Amino acid sequence: MKPISKLRFNSIAGYVRDPILFVISEEMEWYEAGNEKVLGVLFRDRTDNDFGLCVLGRDQLKRFRAVRIVTSLPSLKRARNQLRIELAKCVKLKKEEFYQGDEKGEPLNFFKPVVPNEKLNRVFREVSIRRAHPGRDLLAEMMNWYEDVDGNFVEQFQTTGFDARVWELYLYAVFIELGYAFDRTYAMPDFLCTGIPGKFFVEATTVNPSIGGPDIEALTEEQYFYHYLPLKFGSALFSKLKKKYWTLPHVGDIPLLFAIQDFHQPFSMSWSTNALIEYLFGVRPVLLQREDGATASIIEDVGIYKLGEKEVPSGFFFQPDSEHVSAVIANPSGTFAKFDRMAYLAGFGDRKLQIFREGYRFRGLAALEEFQAAVHSSDYSETWAEGLSIYHNPKALHPLPENYIPTAAHHYFKNDGILSHMPEFHPAGSLTKIFLPKDFIDVKLDNS
Repeated sequence: MKPISKLRFNSIAGYVRDPILFVISEEMEWYEAGNEKVLGVLFRDRTDNDFGLCVLGRDQLKRFRAVRIVTSLPSLKRARNQLRIELAKCVKLKKEEFYQGDEKGEPLNFFKPVVPNEKLNRVFREVSIRRAHPGRDLLAEMMNWYEDVDGNFVEQFQTTGFDARVWELYLYAVFIELGYAFDRTYAMPDFLCTGIPGKFFVEATTVNPSIGGPDIEALTEEQYFYHYLPLKFGSALFSKLKKKYWTLPHVGDIPLLFAIQDFHQPFSMSWSTNALIEYLFGVRPVLLQREDGATASIIEDVGIYKLGEKEVPSGFFFQPDSEHVSAVIANPSGTFAKFDRMAYLAGFGDRKLQIFREGYRFRGLAALEEFQAAVHSSDYSETWAEGLSIYHNPKALHPLPENYIPTAAHHYFKNDGILSHMPEFHPAGSLTKIFLPKDFIDVKLDNS
């Protein structure tokens, strides 16, 4: 019996939790045996304040599920000793004895091509066959649990929708980390998250490359940053607003979040955050240099965005029907590079890899400073929620309480300005570089 981190457990089995588990129990420790043939969890009963254990094994669809539960143990030490006994018994069982009998279909395989090679997304093709990407192994575990409600997830993940589907998987991972379980009963909105604080819906969207739009290279810097970028965010968010999810009977008065990520250009999410902020609130944070050399941040009102003959008003949260959207959430770091980093931290990938990260962190809403970090170093840490921002709608009919997503940055529009509650380290965007040692054999992996 060997201890494993909560991150490791969440990566391979966190999706098994039922929402009620968070209410009645508190997880204390996590273990594995038989090279992760079986897992173990120790928990405290919140009502009786005694302890229990759960042993998990893989079912026929390769999902870890409970195969043995023991409760009403008087101490954590007693529970730990009993778990050692139960794991020793279960590790000797044949894998078929863990099957539950209710499995349907075949295990989902994100990486087995379902379209001709020439139609595969370039990034998907690389990460799906190379050992140099720890994120691949993490996604392989996630795919055992992901429910393809629309029926086209795999095809889009492998082709034109790779970035958008990675964004959905990021949201899946971050809400698991935050202690939420998912109800996938409904096809729309994308997620119903249920946890101890409460429930909320999340609908994901992305900013994509323009087809037949203006030539970006021909735009001036002012046109690009102060008009083109906000218009791109506006197009994606307004298209979701027109779907009127709040009219669905199952949505009701549950908070509704729009989750947006920018993929309109390579790495564009690392520089487009301010455009999103000003489009949502209708104001622009500006950093000024004072005569004494110090800097000060002020807010400027933004009226309309205009590019060519197209004009769109700023202030998404002040447009008709937007009061039904509780908040907009975004994370510039919510890309496949984050999966590589988080996978490495969770123990996936070759330990010889050297992974470096560099980028900018916020120092106030309008000020940035550089940072560098070695992901492979022993003192590096990161969470799925790192970099996540919640932009609260000041007109929301059903506001999202801040304690629903406590580790994110929260931004509010108050007194004609923006009030931000940020974590100590809040990145605006970063670049991840993976270096292979000379003796590293980056073999092609079998996706069959």
